[in-house]
Amino acid sequence: MALILLMCFVYSFYEPLTSELNLALTFFASVLAPLLLEASAAGFYAVFLVVPALALLDGSLRGNASSSIFCSLKGKGSEATYVLKSLAAALFLTLVASLVLQNRTLMVTSILLAGYLSTVFAYVIHEVSKMPLEESKTLIRVLVGEKIETKVTVKGKSGARLHVFLRPQDQWVSVNPSNFTFGGIAEFDLAFTPPLAGPSKVRVQALMVDQWGLTQTSQTLEPVDLHIIPRARYAEWLARKYLEETAPGASPTAAVPPLRAVKAARRGVEYHGSRLYQPGDRLKEVDWKHTLKLGELVVKEFLGAQDQPVIIGVNLAVEDVKEADEVAYSLVMSALTFAREAAPTGLAAYNMIEVLAVRPPVNPRETLKEALRLTRDIAVIDLPRVTLEPAKVQYLRRALGQLEQVEAEPARKLSEVLGLEYEAARESAQANPASLAIRKAASYAKPPATIVTISAMNHDAEALTMGLEELERKGYNIISAGLRNTF
Repeated sequence: MALILLMCFVYSFYEPLTSELNLALTFFASVLAPLLLEASAAGFYAVFLVVPALALLDGSLRGNASSSIFCSLKGKGSEATYVLKSLAAALFLTLVASLVLQNRTLMVTSILLAGYLSTVFAYVIHEVSKMPLEESKTLIRVLVGEKIETKVTVKGKSGARLHVFLRPQDQWVSVNPSNFTFGGIAEFDLAFTPPLAGPSKVRVQALMVDQWGLTQTSQTLEPVDLHIIPRARYAEWLARKYLEETAPGASPTAAVPPLRAVKAARRGVEYHGSRLYQPGDRLKEVDWKHTLKLGELVVKEFLGAQDQPVIIGVNLAVEDVKEADEVAYSLVMSALTFAREAAPTGLAAYNMIEVLAVRPPVNPRETLKEALRLTRDIAVIDLPRVTLEPAKVQYLRRALGQLEQVEAEPARKLSEVLGLEYEAARESAQANPASLAIRKAASYAKPPATIVTISAMNHDAEALTMGLEELERKGYNIISAGLRNTF
């Protein structure tokens, strides 16, 4: 047995053992060494040889605690680790064996090791409380989908040294570093991107293991209180603020449109609002009424009659609340952007049943008001599951063109099949509310007008693919608002 232990120790110098194997080897060496040296070390007094080995056992316990991954606890509380349970079971079996064999050396060795383990365990219980960490608290206002990074400071309620393992309770939260050695105060980085229906607190599960790895304590940290603002509500607030600042008679100092809109206003015909004088403005554009009232030169703004019109096509049928928030945000922000650019804007709103609203390109302020009203018509419905991809119109058209140049019989039959698919897709698209709404709105704006689509591509996927491809060939500019499911 002595030779076996010696060979194991020699082998560990050439091939380092894992922390668990090293601890097991040290423990059994501490138990068996006095027994093996009993004959050559004055009999019973060989048991005192285990005392220096306690330092080796202590070092092995500390090394194992810093490198092992322990099982996490649910909720709050403390319990013994598998290391403590294994050592206690091994010492109990050793003590029973010493009684059966009536070997005093083995019995006293077991008692000494049990005394050491009990002393360390008592110290840990005394120093490590059930809730050893105290985290810093932060209140953060955040938009849905916005990524936030912050630092969290944790302080210990006792001076005990701990190994801390962190695990977020939500998939949209990440921590770095996820484990560290804690000696009183520490910091870690917290990053999160909250969903629409997320909890109001960011929770991180902390598992703390003492420096010997005998006990583990679980604690839920709540360092951040979240005020999650839906993107649609934020967009509505921006739109209403813009409408108030640009209303007739309002102070023009709060909202000055971009340079491109200012230039367009100089050659426009429809009154839009007022703003402060800028070098290059003509004298006949001065708003004398507001100038006398404010004591500063104020000029009138007009919508450009030759500005390129814009049509916003929006699908108001969505599958869930998050998708509804995305559609509302994209609709309002698109209308607000074109209002700030002073571009005549129209609307084409629809759902899976009917066309809800079609407005020709008019004053973008009026379109923005209509967009705010349409957000209330967004409906979460149970949409039919789509099992096939929408027809790829460009590929079908290209394939049909190539097959027409081939006179072989197989090519003719394939052309007939593809032709049937193309006609079926075209007829289906023409009857869809999406095609009806956008086609009617496009009749009010000649190319090269811009058509902006806001859709999650559910019931209207094939109709938009077919209809927008035809409009693009006629010279319209097609832009997607960029929803997560958009083409």
